[in-house]
Amino acid sequence: MSKGKKEKNKDSQQKQDKIYWDGPEIDLSCFDNDEPEVFIDYVCVECGCIDPVPEFIVAECAYDLEPGEEPEFFCPGCNGTLVRKKEPTDN
Repeated sequence: MSKGKKEKNKDSQQKQDKIYWDGPEIDLSCFDNDEPEVFIDYVCVECGCIDPVPEFIVAECAYDLEPGEEPEFFCPGCNGTLVRKKEPTDN
C-alpha cells in the first residue's frame, strides 16, 4: 500500500471516530452510569415467572396513576398479568 493510501485510510478512520456537532459543546457526564440500576420484582399470576423491571420504568408507567395504583405489566413468557412481588428476590 502506498503512503498516500495509508494517510487517506487513517484520515477516514479518524472521521468515523469523531462526532461532529455545529452547536455548543454538550456536557455528557450526566450519562455516566455511576449509580447501580434498581430493579423491582414482578411475578406472573398465571405461570409464576419472576420478571425484574427497572425502577425508572415502573415510575414512568405509574406517572398518571392515582396514589396507591400500580402499573400493569405483562409476562414475557405467557403474556399473563404481572403483579409487584411483596418480598424482593435475593440475588
